[in-house]
Amino acid sequence: MQEGYWTAGIDIGVEVTQVSYMTEGMTDPVTLDTLFETGKDISFIKDCILAIPGLEDPALLGGIDIILPEFTLEAAEKVKQACIKMGIVEEKIHLQGVEEASIYFALSQERSLWNNDVIFFDFSKEGLIYRSLHIEKQSNGSIVTKLISESVEGIEFNEPSDEVFLQLARARMDRRLISAVYLIGEGFYKEEWAKESLKYLCSRRRVFMGLNLYTRGAAFAAYDRIHSRAYDHVLFLCKNRLFVSVGLSIVYQGEEKVLYLAKVGTNWYEVRACIEAIPDEISEITLVLQSLKGEQSEEKVSLENFPKRERRMTRLEIQLSFLSEEYGVLTIKDLGFGRLMKPSEAIMKKNIWIRKRT
Repeated sequence: MQEGYWTAGIDIGVEVTQVSYMTEGMTDPVTLDTLFETGKDISFIKDCILAIPGLEDPALLGGIDIILPEFTLEAAEKVKQACIKMGIVEEKIHLQGVEEASIYFALSQERSLWNNDVIFFDFSKEGLIYRSLHIEKQSNGSIVTKLISESVEGIEFNEPSDEVFLQLARARMDRRLISAVYLIGEGFYKEEWAKESLKYLCSRRRVFMGLNLYTRGAAFAAYDRIHSRAYDHVLFLCKNRLFVSVGLSIVYQGEEKVLYLAKVGTNWYEVRACIEAIPDEISEITLVLQSLKGEQSEEKVSLENFPKRERRMTRLEIQLSFLSEEYGVLTIKDLGFGRLMKPSEAIMKKNIWIRKRT
């Protein structure tokens, strides 16, 4: 088969890993029956990929979305490098959390299932997680999605109580317009314990139960990047996504503007902004933080340690990357100015905390 024929979604769980895949012409992912033991040696991912029917080389994947149980810089780098070592091109590798996969899955379903809010209950040995997805359709055709997560106390995995779960559900769902409810995790498959709860959940709502929702969401995302780009019009506001845009204040053709280095809704790990600029004067630059609602704050970044030169005789390299959804680093280097001005060793690093400003 040719390169790009397959796309895959992999959900690396705490104990087991699931795989779903799609090929050209498919409208729904296929989830492999095999559950792979999650190994400490990340190389087990190769076995997961090669289990996809007809795929003989991971390098032939057109795209892969991998869900991490804990989305940290260390974990993300470890998984990405393992995929690159298999021959998968870096641009085809995307990493996400279960929150993002939940949104991808919800929006891949028929519109009637997300016209109103969507609820997820994830019940596993680690506990019960409640997620609520609110979707707003904009006049320009774009979609804004906001998903909040909550760890719910008071219900035991080994002895789940129908009465307790019903109370928990009512407290979060009464008097709300909800299109669909998804019950995820082995806690809902142990036995038929949630009888009264299900009656309540099914009242004027559609309810689904499954174990492979996340991996299917990731598979939809990987397939969409190649074929339809529908998610390009979706703004994600959830864990692992930036809640503000980060930019530089500039003057262009006599008018003040903001040059964005990272936009709200972007996966923090995928922010790799790098630009070169020739400032009018070497004194400071202004960093702009802007929320989705337009609320804006500014921070001045001093360049007093940079060489003093004539106006427009310095070239700067400005980089922005993030270590988490809340914490980023702006790095500014002096590149000199061609043969006229040699670069110095001047460098400035500015820590950026953004969550507090949402």
